[in-house]
Amino acid sequence: MACLGMIASFGLASCDNQKINVYQIPKEDISMQTGAAGLVLPLPSNPAKWSKPASWEEQPLSEMRLGSFKVVGKNGSSADISIIAFPGEAGGLASNVNRWRGQVQLPPLSEEELEQTTQRVEVEGIPVSLVDLSTPDNSVKPSRILGAVLERPDQTWFVKMMGDPGLLESQRQLFLDFVKSFRFAPQLTDDQLGTPASDKPRSTNDQ
Repeated sequence: MACLGMIASFGLASCDNQKINVYQIPKEDISMQTGAAGLVLPLPSNPAKWSKPASWEEQPLSEMRLGSFKVVGKNGSSADISIIAFPGEAGGLASNVNRWRGQVQLPPLSEEELEQTTQRVEVEGIPVSLVDLSTPDNSVKPSRILGAVLERPDQTWFVKMMGDPGLLESQRQLFLDFVKSFRFAPQLTDDQLGTPASDKPRSTNDQ
C-alpha cells in the first residue's frame, strides 16, 4: 500500500541537493486588537513562513490558497502544491483525509483504518499527520497525493502535493523537508491581549 510505503520512505535522506529558498506568505489584512496597557497588537491572519525548494515555481494565490506552487518533471509531467488553513479542527482529520482519498479514486476509511495508514510527526511541537495516496493500479489517469495536516490549537493547515506518481516519488523528500520548514508566529496570551478569562469565548462543549 502506498501509504505504508511513504511511512518508511519519508525518513530517507534526499539525494537531490537543491537550493532552498525561504519564503514568507504575502501580508494580508491585519486586524488590530488592544492588549494590556493599551498597546495595539497586530494579529496576522496567516502567521506562517516556510522554506521552498528552488525547483518549485510560485503560482498566483487565491482566496483559499495561502501558498501555491508548481513543479515540472524532466518528462513534462507536473505536480501542484497548495497550502490552505481553516479555523479550529476544520472538520477533523478523518473527513479531510477521506476527501483526499476521493480525489484519487480511493474509498473512505474509518478512523481506525486511517490510523494504520497515517504517519505522525511533529514540527516545532505541532502534531503533523502525513499521508501518501495513489489511484488504483488500473486507473486510466494515474495520480498521487502527498499530504500533510498540521494541527495548531487555533487553526488546521493543509499542505498537499498532487500530480504524476513518478514525479511525486522524486519529490517526496523535498515535500517532507518543506513541511518540516514551517514556522508559526507565537500565539498571543490572554495577558498580552488584556482579555479576562471570563470573557473568553465559550467552547461549544461547555455546558
